[in-house]
Amino acid sequence: MYKILVFAQLREQLGQPQVDIELPQAEVTLIDLSSYLLACFPEQRAVLEASRFAVNQVYVSDLSHPVSPNDEIALIPPVSGG
Repeated sequence: MYKILVFAQLREQLGQPQVDIELPQAEVTLIDLSSYLLACFPEQRAVLEASRFAVNQVYVSDLSHPVSPNDEIALIPPVSGG
C-alpha cells in the first residue's frame, strides 16, 4: 500500500489528507502513482499535473523515480502567496 500525503488546495478538493493506493506490480514509480491519481480524480487533472512529488521529504522531478510502500510520498500543489 502506497500512502500519498496531499496538501493545500488539493487536500481540500479531495476532502482527505492522504490517498491510499494499492498497485499489483512489484516495481512502482512516481509515474505509476501519478497515472493512478489522474485516473481516480480526473476533475483534478490541472492541479495534479501542476503538483510536485516529494519522496522522503526531498522533491523529486524525475517521475521514473522508483518508490516503495515504506517511503513517505507527498504530493504538493503549486502555492501562491503575497
